[in-house]
Amino acid sequence: MTGRDRKIAIGASVLMTLSVAVNMTLFQNREQVSAIETGGLPSHAAWAGAPAAASDHAIPERNIPPLPGPTGAPEDDDVNTAELTRGIQRELDARGYEAGSPDGIAGLVTRSAIFAYEYDNGLVLTGKPSEPLLSQIVLGSSSLQQNSSRPGKTISPEGEALVRDAKRKLEALGYKTGAPGGALTPEFARAIRSFETDQKLKPTGRLSGPVMSRLIRLQGQATPHKQAVARTGSR
Repeated sequence: MTGRDRKIAIGASVLMTLSVAVNMTLFQNREQVSAIETGGLPSHAAWAGAPAAASDHAIPERNIPPLPGPTGAPEDDDVNTAELTRGIQRELDARGYEAGSPDGIAGLVTRSAIFAYEYDNGLVLTGKPSEPLLSQIVLGSSSLQQNSSRPGKTISPEGEALVRDAKRKLEALGYKTGAPGGALTPEFARAIRSFETDQKLKPTGRLSGPVMSRLIRLQGQATPHKQAVARTGSR
């Protein structure tokens, strides 16, 4: 190789080296600029395949509260019924019907007191607490059905169930109530009157809170009341 050829080869080598150095410098500068523009975020290829749980910036799921239940839920109905019953008990107690303590429970004594009030006021006999009944007791008028032909004698299925229960209790104590069932019969009225007399209650001949209270207290006694049997049979 002549001296001229050697100089040409050296020059070409130097130019190639400078070209590579310049390209590397330009590539590094582009990466720095790209990092600055993207806030240092990794490239799409770096995070696209990573699992979502590995991210420190994952948006937490919101705990969405359950929708409120429908209005008029059973719990609300129970509370309203108890308050209504408590009001009726207070009003009946104040009028001498002895519905028991105002506990909001429509037990046998409370229902019998309602039955007695309905009987005395010519209403359909239900023994059941209701808003119209409370209005009737407090205001003296309501939408309660009255029967002008048989005041205090028309009876509902709930009232018949109450009468059947009283008849069973009276029969167990030796009082004759006549035909079974929920009908108001003369024998049933005589049996109640005899029971009231024996218990030193005011004789009324109709089911009431005091009558049911005494029947419950005496329930389970095995010895029939012979005197009451004889008296009831003689009438």
